[in-house]
Amino acid sequence: MKFLIFLLMCGLMFTLPAHGQTVQEENLPPRSEEDRKRLTDPLPGEFQFIGYSFTRTTTTNVTPVNNVLQGQVIGRLFGPNSTETVDRAAFYTEQRFVPLFVYSPSILDGYATFRGLFKIDYTWGDQAYGIGNNRGGAISGGQINLQTLMANVDLRPPGGWWNVVVGLQRIFDSPYDPNVNTLDFFQNTGYKLSFWGTQAVGVSWFMRPHQAINARLGFFQLWENQISRDDDVFIVMGDISTRPHPKLELGFNAWYLRDTAKGAGGISVLGQGLTSGLAAYNGAPRINFQGASTQTYKADLFWAGTNLSWNRDFVHGNLALNGFAIANFGNISPVDPAFDDVNVLGATFNTTVSYRYGMTNNDRVWLEGIYTTGDEEGAGDGTLNSVLTGNIWGSPVGIYSSHRALLLFPDPQVVNRYYSMVHDISNMGLGVTGGSLNVMRDIIPHRFSAKAGAAIAYSNNTLPGGGNHIGTEINGELKYNLRVFLTLGLSAGYVFTGDFYDAPRSTSSGMAPDNPWVAFLTLNWLMF
Repeated sequence: MKFLIFLLMCGLMFTLPAHGQTVQEENLPPRSEEDRKRLTDPLPGEFQFIGYSFTRTTTTNVTPVNNVLQGQVIGRLFGPNSTETVDRAAFYTEQRFVPLFVYSPSILDGYATFRGLFKIDYTWGDQAYGIGNNRGGAISGGQINLQTLMANVDLRPPGGWWNVVVGLQRIFDSPYDPNVNTLDFFQNTGYKLSFWGTQAVGVSWFMRPHQAINARLGFFQLWENQISRDDDVFIVMGDISTRPHPKLELGFNAWYLRDTAKGAGGISVLGQGLTSGLAAYNGAPRINFQGASTQTYKADLFWAGTNLSWNRDFVHGNLALNGFAIANFGNISPVDPAFDDVNVLGATFNTTVSYRYGMTNNDRVWLEGIYTTGDEEGAGDGTLNSVLTGNIWGSPVGIYSSHRALLLFPDPQVVNRYYSMVHDISNMGLGVTGGSLNVMRDIIPHRFSAKAGAAIAYSNNTLPGGGNHIGTEINGELKYNLRVFLTLGLSAGYVFTGDFYDAPRSTSSGMAPDNPWVAFLTLNWLMF
C-alpha cells in the first residue's frame, strides 16, 4: 500500500507544473542544451582554490639598523626592533602570495570541510638557495619558504545552526566565523582585532540559534611546553552578538587566559609573556619585578566587555556608529616568594562615527577615537593598570587598524616590515589617547577612490625626560580597480613626532628620531 501511495505521489509531481512555471512557458519550444547550461548554476567542486597576491614597492626614511633584522621587522617603531629614521631614502619591493585550499567531499554532503592556508613572503633580491621564512626573492630563487597559517577541519551539519572548527585557525576577538567573513568585516565589528587577530590551534564552536544571534565558544592553546607539566598558556573565549533592533547590534564577551609557562617557549630568544622581550618588542607592557631572583610568574587574566554597531554598512541610512568598552583584570603571582601578587585592572574605549555623503559606501567621512588606561610605575607598586593584548604572547596578534593610519598606528598593508609608533594599543603599558579623521570619495563609482586622513596620539603617562605627544600623521591614498578584485594603490604618510621621544627610554638608540615618512605602490589580486 505504501509503495502504491509513493508511485501516486511521484506521478503527481511529474504532471504538475514546476514551482513558478506558467502555462505559457509549457507551450514554448524546449530550450537548447546550450540554454540549459547557461541557466543552471554549476555545482561547487569538491576542491576549491582561493589565492591572494600582494606586491608593495616602498620608499621611506625608516629602516632597521640591525642587519639580522632586515628579513622581517615587526613591532614598535624606534623600539627594540632597531628601526630608526635615517637621512636617506630606503627603496625596496616586497611580495606575498597566500593560497587557500578548501576540500569538501560530496560523499559527506557538506558535513566536513578541510581548509589549509599558507603564505610565502619575500623581498625582491634578498636571498636564494636557502631556508627561512620571509626570504627568497634573489636571482635563481630556490628558497624554502612556506608558512602554515591555517589547517583545520570544519564540521557543519547540513541545515544546522552551528559548526565546529578544529585545528589551526584564526583567533579573532569577535563571535563571527572567520572562515565565512572578510577581514574588513572584523576590523569594524567586535573589538576590531585590537586584542586578538592572528592564528592559533584550538577548537571553536560557532552558533546561530536565531537569525539575530551569533555566538562563539573557543579554546586555544597558545603555548605548549613540556606536555607532562603545567607550564603552558591557554585561553578560553566566549562571545555573543545580538540584534535587538534592525539597526543595532550588541555584543558581549568574557575571556580567560591562564599563563603558567614561566616565560618558556616564545619567539626566538625573545620568549613570551609579561616579562619577556617579546612584549617590549611589540610595544606591549613588559613588567619587571625589581630585585627579584627570577622574573618568572603565574597569571590568571580575564577580559570582559561590550561592543555595539549602529547601522553597519549604511543599510538603513547615512549615519553609522560603532564602538566598544572592555576591561582586563586578574592576578599575577611572581615565583619569587619575596614578592606579593600583582593586581591587574585596565580598560579600553573605542568609538567611530561615520557619515555617507554620496552614492556609494566609499563616499564617506569617519572619525574614530581610542583611549586605553596606563601605568607609569608598571607592577612596582603591586598594581598594573595597563591594557593587556595578545601581543604579549605572540607577534603580531593585536592588529588595530580601522584608523587607516600608515605609521602612527599599525597599517596591515605590509609583507615583511610591519611596525608603527603605537604598535600595541597599550602604548608600552603607558596608555594612549588617540584619534583619526578620514575623508573618502569614489571619484569613479566602484572603480577609482581617494582618501585623505589624519591621526594623532598622546601617551597618558610619560617617560622620564619626555612629554605626552607621540605624533601627528597626515596621509593619503588612491585606489584604482583595474578589474574585479584586482586593485592598484598609491599611499603616502608623514608623521610629525612629538616630545614623547625626548625621553631616552622611548627609543632603542636613546636619541629622538626625525619625522618618519613613507610612500608605497601596491597591487592586490584576490583570485577565485
